[in-house]
Amino acid sequence: MSGVISSKKLLVFVLGIAALALLTSDLRQRDLVEAAPAFAIAVSLALANLAVSVAGLRTRQRWLWATYLAASVAAFLLAGVSTPFGAVIVLAPVGIELATDFMREAWHPS
Repeated sequence: MSGVISSKKLLVFVLGIAALALLTSDLRQRDLVEAAPAFAIAVSLALANLAVSVAGLRTRQRWLWATYLAASVAAFLLAGVSTPFGAVIVLAPVGIELATDFMREAWHPS
């Protein structure tokens, strides 16, 4: 079953949405965009990301797109980010800190 749009094109859309989400977040942190417009942009990007994920269900790689769709919903509900890439960026410092604490304890037990 071949979809109307290829997975490669959908992947470009996903990366574009992720880049726009990161740009919006950066602009908000620098106070160049107010909270209400930034929220509207973030929700719009999250919905666009879900639409691309659903479109991916019509491709041959539907199980990968279904996994990405589930990750997108989880990232939005649990971390409040528009894309799973955003969740990785938000949670990476926490994971790195936990990993370094674990390694410190492993090498120097109390």
